[in-house]
Amino acid sequence: MCQHLSVERIEAWPGELRTLSTGRRVNVRHTTPPGAGDDDRTPLVYVHGLGGSATNWTALMRELRDDAEQWAIDLPGFGESPRGDHHTVAEYVADVIAFLETFDRPVHLVANSLGGMICVYVASRRPDLVLTLSLVSPAMPQYRLPWAAQATAVMAVPWLGERILRTATMIPAEKQAERLTAMLFANAAVIPVAELTFAAEQRDRWIEKPYADAVLLAALRSIVRHYTQAGRRSAWRAASHILRPTLVVMGARDALVGAWGRTRWRRALRYARLVYMPNTGHVAMMEHPRAVAEIIREFISDTSRIRTPASTRRTLDRGMRQAVAPLAEERTHASN
Repeated sequence: MCQHLSVERIEAWPGELRTLSTGRRVNVRHTTPPGAGDDDRTPLVYVHGLGGSATNWTALMRELRDDAEQWAIDLPGFGESPRGDHHTVAEYVADVIAFLETFDRPVHLVANSLGGMICVYVASRRPDLVLTLSLVSPAMPQYRLPWAAQATAVMAVPWLGERILRTATMIPAEKQAERLTAMLFANAAVIPVAELTFAAEQRDRWIEKPYADAVLLAALRSIVRHYTQAGRRSAWRAASHILRPTLVVMGARDALVGAWGRTRWRRALRYARLVYMPNTGHVAMMEHPRAVAEIIREFISDTSRIRTPASTRRTLDRGMRQAVAPLAEERTHASN
């Protein structure tokens, strides 16, 4: 406990608004390693989940700040980014691709939840923009949903979602915070109070925006449509076509994305590295940032010793299989 008390309060990394080639504007937070100068290390780019923001990555960025330049974006309508005309998975895929096109090299792409689904499509369609893909509790279609996912999915029903959100405004803020904490974390007690307070302030800041509810419901309904989509447009079909080394981190006590999805990942992408974290919920990078940093750092180090083709071919007979075989493993990481 003393270790937690000694952690200084975290603040948001500096942010700026950027206009993408899609015409949409996004707030981007950025940090560089101390004394980096002309740093030629591959940047890390982070994409948050539903209802989240770039500040969801602050604790992890702090752990990896000496490793490389880091960028975290607020998807349109979330965090400090202005709303767009549409808030769908497809639109967000185009936004992330447009942002990655501003770099002069492929990046290490890291994503959580909704961001995970978005980046699966990004990596599948534009492998030239992605060097590695790291997914923390990616929101992918599942027939068996954990309790929090079931409760959230109900909000996708037309009119019902709006009514639920209106009713939520009458629930005391403390009670709402308790419910959200139960959805996101396995054990919030391991997180320093200052960091929980910071996260709550950032979410409250977004919720107060007049368009927050509309953006949340539009994005949620888009996720549900993708959960029921089959064939060529399926997120799992896209995952099976990923050409880049992929890391999937799943929490044993994730109330939104079932850890049993590991089996589906193994079938979709045989050579992914799967890491199972006990005592961990939906946002492992916030709950156990040091452990997640170690996992990502090791994964990137291992991939740097593997030569993968820069091919943009999207065929079932990928040339990646033998090259990434050393990454094909499943492990349990003791986070605490």
